[in-house]
Amino acid sequence: MSLAGRQLASQRATLRGFGQKASAPHFRPLTCRRQLSLKAPLARNCTTDARLAQDTSGTAPSKHHEKEAILLQRYKAHDAAITATLVLKDAGDTKEVVTASLDKSLALWRLQDESLPDATPSTSGVSEVVRLSPDVAPIFSLVADSHALGDSHNQVFCGNLAKSVVAWEPPDSQLIPKVHLNSHTGWVRGLATSRRWLFSCSCNFLCQWDMARAVPRKVNEVKLFTGDIQGLCTGRDKVFACTSKGAIRAWNIGKKGELSEAGAREKAHKDRVTAILWHKNFLYSVSYDGCIKMWDGTNLELVMEVKKAHDGQRIQCGAIGPDGFLYTGGDDKLVRRWRLGSLVPSEADALFCHNYNVRSLSAGRRDLLVSGDSSGEIAIWQV
Repeated sequence: MSLAGRQLASQRATLRGFGQKASAPHFRPLTCRRQLSLKAPLARNCTTDARLAQDTSGTAPSKHHEKEAILLQRYKAHDAAITATLVLKDAGDTKEVVTASLDKSLALWRLQDESLPDATPSTSGVSEVVRLSPDVAPIFSLVADSHALGDSHNQVFCGNLAKSVVAWEPPDSQLIPKVHLNSHTGWVRGLATSRRWLFSCSCNFLCQWDMARAVPRKVNEVKLFTGDIQGLCTGRDKVFACTSKGAIRAWNIGKKGELSEAGAREKAHKDRVTAILWHKNFLYSVSYDGCIKMWDGTNLELVMEVKKAHDGQRIQCGAIGPDGFLYTGGDDKLVRRWRLGSLVPSEADALFCHNYNVRSLSAGRRDLLVSGDSSGEIAIWQV
């Protein structure tokens, strides 16, 4: 057996299980057909075992220092499935989370001040600050205004089933009256921001809005030939979209906001791509086909793939954690984590507390992770 074969056999033999009878995922090392424009050992030798690949993010901890996630709170936040979550503030003394649901409500939650003498992971409380039902339509996507600095977000954009984007300044008890970004053709499933630009998607249209105005103005629209857009993300002056047909597409964002095609992978996945995420020149995608994939953000070349990442079940959501891990949630009711830059699974156990499919994930900048499931329950983790 070759050296690469012995390494792969050793890696598979030492993989640990995840949570409740969770089997190890299948890694697919890629064969180099041409040199990728990366600076990591994985790029120089694409046949390297995933377990031995170096983390290119520069933030993932060594396996000897990986810590278990701490469940701070688990509570019934809504009467129906969670559709979107957003960590609004994640400072040492202020932690706030926004949640949305099919029950047509939008809520702001505040965690107890961790600096208080009696505040511990087991006793820290969570209180509902405000709850509202905007436009009597469920909200499917949330994004904070990128103009805000640090954790001082001054408004949140909300994409809904009513084919519009509305704005909210938490903790106000009502939406901003004048902001109703209409002209969408369907449900607004994804939102993303880059500099002064807000991006929204509905059906097979990508819309671009100028946030420099009090009421954002629509400046561009791109139509895809096939597949409804399911999610958006931005990175390095690019905007990326994933579709129900398994495709990933990219556009460059010019200095004046003009969009130009930057690449596409029409068969990136075999089924619906549910989320795409950007981190340090890499694009990560998760799908109903049960796969997690890592792409070169400059040319959409596939770098690494994990098959059957959630025991072959659908992956519903993902988030980039503050601790150097990619978090994914699926129909196996688990939240799993993978090292950014290599997709090597964490040595720590999967996050298990949900009794239903995990539908939404979001992460803060310090140590907060939020997961929501199809029953309306929210879990808040310290990672």
